[in-house]
Amino acid sequence: MIPLRPILPHLRGSLKSPLPSLMAIAHHAGVLCKPPLHRLPVRSRVAWIVLTVLTAAWVADRSRHDDAVAPENIAAVDPFVPEVGVAASIPYFAQSYINPPGHTASSHCSVLCALPSGDLLAVWYGGSREGAADVAVYTSRLKKGAPTWTPPVVAVDRVMAQNELDRYIKKVGNAVIFPDRLGKLWMVYVTVSVGGWSGCSLNLKISDDDGHTWGKSRRLTLNPFLNLSSLVRNKPIYASDGRIGLPVYHEMAVKYPQILWLTPGANGGVQDYRMRSLPEKPGLIQPTLVALDDDRVLMMMRDVGAQRKLRTAFSNDNGWTWSATGESGLPNPDSAVDALRLRDGRILLAYNDAARGRENLRLAISSDDGVTWTPGATLERADNLEFSYPYLAEDSYGRIHLTYTWQRKRIKHLEFNLAWLDGNARSIDAAVSQ
Repeated sequence: MIPLRPILPHLRGSLKSPLPSLMAIAHHAGVLCKPPLHRLPVRSRVAWIVLTVLTAAWVADRSRHDDAVAPENIAAVDPFVPEVGVAASIPYFAQSYINPPGHTASSHCSVLCALPSGDLLAVWYGGSREGAADVAVYTSRLKKGAPTWTPPVVAVDRVMAQNELDRYIKKVGNAVIFPDRLGKLWMVYVTVSVGGWSGCSLNLKISDDDGHTWGKSRRLTLNPFLNLSSLVRNKPIYASDGRIGLPVYHEMAVKYPQILWLTPGANGGVQDYRMRSLPEKPGLIQPTLVALDDDRVLMMMRDVGAQRKLRTAFSNDNGWTWSATGESGLPNPDSAVDALRLRDGRILLAYNDAARGRENLRLAISSDDGVTWTPGATLERADNLEFSYPYLAEDSYGRIHLTYTWQRKRIKHLEFNLAWLDGNARSIDAAVSQ
């Protein structure tokens, strides 16, 4: 017998309330704080699967019947980084490493934020290996005019998250940072209490001093069944009404992209948040969003299926509803990408130019809002090594910054301008691994 009868009263209450009795559901299902799924008893395993299916059905139904109002006037470029300089006509290119050699055995999943002060703040996670209990989320700063990055600082680790959230935390993972209109810096990061990445939850920390210090973590409740399986990777888009559209994704059982719409409060922090799921796009995760003109937004997605093609979709209502997915004409080896709209209107893409493996990292440019792409400079290439998870930002002077995972050992930072980008539009091995 499937052990659903004890759960049904809690499920009925869950569907009527946005914040259900999650602990009660987990207790009756017999899945809370259990071993991985393949080690569970049959009855608990079936209950877990049923809850997963119900979660997917719930988010799909809620997206179809959402009564919220669509956002308006998405900013095409980062509204919090003012343009204060004219792009230089002389090509410029520089490369460095953010974390020192041997800082952690493994480093992965970097993001970058250009701050209004002119500083750059990088965030990534590192430890003995991905998913280990000793993994921490680190920050490092490149101060305006400084030649080197500051030593890495722990922003949050498993023990800190556990104390702040008042719940058991098995590990921490992906994090993103971004500013709001009040000048505060937000960090949304992943924690896992049970299982692997598909059993994760999202949490929010806010900084009042450009990431020098961080406030207490707040857990975001995003679905009614155990609040599991939402992850984050890429930068948000900004609506004129103050809402922030953060691209996230679901991984348990069925993988699909989502957008988490965050409403900042008048005095800082999050006032409200609402998930918009796209379950009709299965097998596609880690969406990256690019705001275009005339209420349009481009979405590019990692393909975890067999075809391994970089997928795209378009929105004509500022990211509220989306077209069917199409092919970009570029490969994707089940790996993250990032895209950035430049101040001249073109879109820059960083990606792995292969259907299998992450042994190269390349740029591509689109001049028609992501419909077609011209492959550009190959930045890294080496057999049996990994160069992955790129993240792009543009500073006030029009310089482009790219961080990425370098051989899983370090986080690498490239800095270049449009003159270099256009001069190396079709070059191979524009940068040499060091």
